[in-house]
Amino acid sequence: MEAGSSVWRGRRALVTGGAGFIGSHLVDALLAAGASVVVLDDCSSGRTAQVPEGAELVSASISDTASRSTALSGCSAVFHLAAIASVVRCEDDPELSASVNRQASLDLLAEAGITGVRAFVFASSAAIYGEPQHLPITESHPLAPLATYGADKAVVDEAITTLGIEGIAATALRFFNVYGSRQDPSSPYSGVLSIFTQRASSGEGVTIFGDGLQTRDFVHVSDVVSAMMAAGESLLTHGTASPAHATPFNVCSGVTVTLLDVVAALDAITQQPMDVTHAPAREGEIRDSFGDPAALTAALDWTPEITLEEGLRDLLEQL
Repeated sequence: MEAGSSVWRGRRALVTGGAGFIGSHLVDALLAAGASVVVLDDCSSGRTAQVPEGAELVSASISDTASRSTALSGCSAVFHLAAIASVVRCEDDPELSASVNRQASLDLLAEAGITGVRAFVFASSAAIYGEPQHLPITESHPLAPLATYGADKAVVDEAITTLGIEGIAATALRFFNVYGSRQDPSSPYSGVLSIFTQRASSGEGVTIFGDGLQTRDFVHVSDVVSAMMAAGESLLTHGTASPAHATPFNVCSGVTVTLLDVVAALDAITQQPMDVTHAPAREGEIRDSFGDPAALTAALDWTPEITLEEGLRDLLEQL
């Protein structure tokens, strides 16, 4: 289904984490499609300035019951992105992670099911897979998260895709390495591409942990938004008969990229080769990871459109 269709006109959508990197882009798309949008975000990692004009902001934690109730009022769809995104912070404070990333998410899901919400899209993560047992990673890959962040995400993911929630059509989208504009390179939550791009723009060198041949699957934020829109539209239109209902999907490019590939691409774009320093590999870091987007393509006719070079050029233009 084409994003921006009339499905959204006259509907109210809640975007938790809508002041953040991915969420603010999604709010832009929903507003452009004719939806009215409420954002629930305490701006602990997002920024108030990133909430697009025209959206209503409820400035509160996803853990606050009263604020969730206010934000849910009148909504047809919920896109749940709010989370403690720092793996390190979740490890340091697992009780906080359990409260926010797990319990508040389950509470929101349950409340959505009894307040008339027709579509619920959960921002899950490839972190739930843990160390890949096979590549590319498909949705049937065992869930074996290595850390608290992934474990809490997995609980909510499974609540949607295994158990199902009575009365509400819901899906879990498993994001791989998302990058794009509004991702602050100085943030501890930021991805490697925003950091490398910022340093390429300023003529600084980069440090690579290990040999630089570790692979990742980078997917542009605009492609992630189009996947979320397609999922939401299918759930709204078809309800529990939607091919997205109670089904997890990888949101990824399906392309393997090494960190040295990223450096080479930036060098080619800027015509200013970066100095690269190698440091010892980080203990416990996954060596290779990339996903298979075929299930999402088959179900919702979604395909990633932004190549790595296009995405890096876009990032450089935003700096």
